[in-house]
Amino acid sequence: MEDAMAGKLFVNSEQVGDYITVTMPGKDDGAGEEIRIHYLESGVGEPLLLIHGIGQSLYTWRRVFSELSENYRVIAIDLPGHGYSGRPENFCYSMDEMADLLHGFLVEKDIRSAHMVGFSTGSMYMLRFLTLYPECVANCIAIAPGGVTKQMPGLIRSLQSPVKAVFTRNLFSAGDVRKMLRECVYDQTAMDERAVRQYYQPISDGLSREALMYAVQNFDMKHVTDGLREIDHEVLLLWGREDRWHTANNSVFFQGILQNGRYFLIRNAGHIVQEDAPGKLLEVILSYIPPAAPVYRRRSKRRKNPPRSQEEEQQQ
Repeated sequence: MEDAMAGKLFVNSEQVGDYITVTMPGKDDGAGEEIRIHYLESGVGEPLLLIHGIGQSLYTWRRVFSELSENYRVIAIDLPGHGYSGRPENFCYSMDEMADLLHGFLVEKDIRSAHMVGFSTGSMYMLRFLTLYPECVANCIAIAPGGVTKQMPGLIRSLQSPVKAVFTRNLFSAGDVRKMLRECVYDQTAMDERAVRQYYQPISDGLSREALMYAVQNFDMKHVTDGLREIDHEVLLLWGREDRWHTANNSVFFQGILQNGRYFLIRNAGHIVQEDAPGKLLEVILSYIPPAAPVYRRRSKRRKNPPRSQEEEQQQ
């Protein structure tokens, strides 16, 4: 359950959090479009950037943000067109643009390198960032990476078609979001009506729906995976065993591409691991990215490896 601090912080509102303006790279070395980015930051220590997926906002980290802020300088970002960040006019929501946006955000925050945790499609933006700016990435965790799959609802898949998307982008109701969210979790009690409203509110207007449409249409999985073949940076691939949208079998594909990919499976968790198993996710993050604070080091030895998943333990 959410603790009091998380409940107070995680209300999707433009009055909560901070804003920073990121200037995108322009053509012919000129300045590009300026995008106002909304984010939530708390804690001290090494920076840890949390990246949500398409159609979400920083609200998806509500169950782990408070605890992470006790160990890191944690920053949850609203991507362009999502949450309460700006809806830019010329931004195409391509993989490279998203990577450039993340880089620009870190530059504006004067952060040279950060640990990163990406979720679903947001993991792919993170991995593209890793390819283009490897010096800016410390440890990184990809939760259920991937794009639009045939297991996803037809309403989402229809956004891939320029013709169908014009009509279907405006059909997302709170009821549709409720149904999709409950498909994404193993524990149905994780998605009460308050959570549904908070997930739905940032995509309830026309400009947000347009951003959602372009983000889906310009999501290029192959573009990212082709670039990953040359990267030797270690990436922890994290999956919920009950994930119906990006099944755990997809880990085989990513492990075949990554030179240094590692795999961790969490049982009794669906697609949105941070909703289903926040405690286990925190355990994995704290183990894989040991906090630099001396108080933590006295309590726990630095471990290079993450804890074994429940499935790995069963095989011993």
